[in-house]
Amino acid sequence: MNRHLLKTLLKPIFCLLLLISTGLTSFAQKSISDSVISVSHIDFMYALQIPSGDLADRFGFFHGIGGGFFHKGKNNFEYGGGATFLFGTQIRERTIIDNLLTQNSTILDSDGRAANLLVSMRGWQFRVNIGKVFSLNKPNPNSGILVRAGIGFMQHKIRVEDRQVNTPQLAWPYQKGYDRLTNGVMLTQFIGYQIYSNTKLVNFYAGIEFNEAFTRNRRPYNFSEKRQDTDTRFDSSVGFKFGWMIPIYKRAPKAFYYE
Repeated sequence: MNRHLLKTLLKPIFCLLLLISTGLTSFAQKSISDSVISVSHIDFMYALQIPSGDLADRFGFFHGIGGGFFHKGKNNFEYGGGATFLFGTQIRERTIIDNLLTQNSTILDSDGRAANLLVSMRGWQFRVNIGKVFSLNKPNPNSGILVRAGIGFMQHKIRVEDRQVNTPQLAWPYQKGYDRLTNGVMLTQFIGYQIYSNTKLVNFYAGIEFNEAFTRNRRPYNFSEKRQDTDTRFDSSVGFKFGWMIPIYKRAPKAFYYE
């Protein structure tokens, strides 16, 4: 995904978030500036992830865009979960199509010309979390240091795209022998700072997220290696994460007065 396309996608999303967030501010039941409130929120997030462990042998840094749903109680504990779509263009494991290369280090399409291939990273993460906001009373008791921990599932693969759709060696289902589809259970931790603004217009969190996934290759055969990959993997990463929160406040009750 190039930079221009990413900006095109994100601009209307952030505009929509601002409009929704503004519209929801009239539903607050208590003053957020002086009370710890119970509130649910929808999250939209972006993360720049730096791989480590076995994941660093396959990919360079990659991006994550996703969303989730959380509920924060009056004791500032919160729970919820979400999903993240992963994508990137830095591929370090370049040997996956070595068996298709000619003596000139090219791959030929069905017309005998050099194939036009695009190799990228694709994946996703799903997680459930529990956490707590440690209030510093600035700007209000609902804001502070946010700590989360959770468990989830991670999947990733190397996407080999034939841009001319003219290379039968990489057509479906032969792609399965090259994409290194890998998944497994993931642990995740986050530490950062979360802000509920007193005006209820700007609500976000930012910090560092750590992921540790215990994975395996799920394809029955790797064509380039001429074998089945049954090795266990430790796919870890550190992410710089930013999330925009849309709070869902309870509607304030109507007051009735009797003489």
